[in-house]
Amino acid sequence: MIKKQLFGSAILILFLLFSTTQVLAQEKVSVFNELSEFMEKFEKKCPDVAKSFYNLHDTIVFKEGKLSIKEKEFIALGIAVSARCKYCIYFHTASAMKSGATEEEILEAASVAVYMGGGPAFSHIKYVIDALEELSDMQESKNAEK
Repeated sequence: MIKKQLFGSAILILFLLFSTTQVLAQEKVSVFNELSEFMEKFEKKCPDVAKSFYNLHDTIVFKEGKLSIKEKEFIALGIAVSARCKYCIYFHTASAMKSGATEEEILEAASVAVYMGGGPAFSHIKYVIDALEELSDMQESKNAEK
């Protein structure tokens, strides 16, 4: 009797995991597109605010100082995870990679945010992993096209 219950439970868990994985894969594919579309709309509707925000970002993050751009992206990613901002996580994961960060460095920086942000931050590392996977898929697609 217990073996039947365990088998039934295992089947249910596998079904839920499979269906959840499909939904998560669809979500993952669209996050960068959603962010890009939002940014374009915002730039059209509020060009002065968008320009000011982007200038602030570029002045702070894309300017070498005592901290490297990569280190600044780690800080931004940590705050994004701790603040549970999915779009910020994707953006700063991609920016960290562009600045030369490895997957291991990115996950370590995100892990520090978990330490500081607790359980809610821990659950948002999912988006760091999703972003890393999507960026890897995009790079593979670009390499295959060449």
